[in-house]
Amino acid sequence: MKATLKTLFATAIMAAALTAAQAAEQIDIATDATFPPFEYIDSEGKLVGYDIELMEAICEAAALDCNIFNAAWDGMIPGLIDGKYDALISQLTVTEKRRQVIAFSDIYDRPIFRFVAKKGAAFDFTPEGLAGKTIAVQTGTPMDAYVTSHFPTASIKRYDTGSAPYLELTAGRADLHISYQAQIIHGFLKNDAGKDFELVGPQLTGADAEEFGEGVAIAINKKNAELVEKVNKGLAAIRENGKLDAINAKYFGE
Repeated sequence: MKATLKTLFATAIMAAALTAAQAAEQIDIATDATFPPFEYIDSEGKLVGYDIELMEAICEAAALDCNIFNAAWDGMIPGLIDGKYDALISQLTVTEKRRQVIAFSDIYDRPIFRFVAKKGAAFDFTPEGLAGKTIAVQTGTPMDAYVTSHFPTASIKRYDTGSAPYLELTAGRADLHISYQAQIIHGFLKNDAGKDFELVGPQLTGADAEEFGEGVAIAINKKNAELVEKVNKGLAAIRENGKLDAINAKYFGE
């Protein structure tokens, strides 16, 4: 009788654990881990960063079992459309062009964009003023779209990762790079590699150029309206409970 009770008790525990596991929906989330401090691989080979902690907090609040992993930037949106991934988090800006093919969560940030260059370098940020200047960007980004449209006579060098343009800048093979202001400050200027560089030019947002979009959000397959709703509920929860503010302070507080 005791053995039977033990067996029944063990079975009940296993069933409860299975039910709890099933309650959390598993979703695959891709990110481009070449963009510190938003997403990157640390010295121990772990995927870390602002967006990673944000997504983990959202998933916990929404009872989603998140599998977040590194993926190549140029294949992320096509992979989402094809159903290879359930969602993307990689400082993705919301634009009308992107809305035509993918869905987005509510916006969680409205970034400022800025140029960075060697200290003391002077530039005229007009189409004529940057003619012939070399601008390094990550391909397929809002920054790429912006410089392509507004500085047609500049020499634009495009790279697959978010970190490669900085290598071109520090090696003297590019005059300028444009990215998120917070990313330039916390991912480059505060490191030894950025000690001889500074922010230059105007602060830019979506109000200045449509290429910069409405803000930053989590991208989700258009067919999965239920996941959009769940992610939005999780995002709303961490706004309300202060978790989002805590993550912001951890990465960008002075």
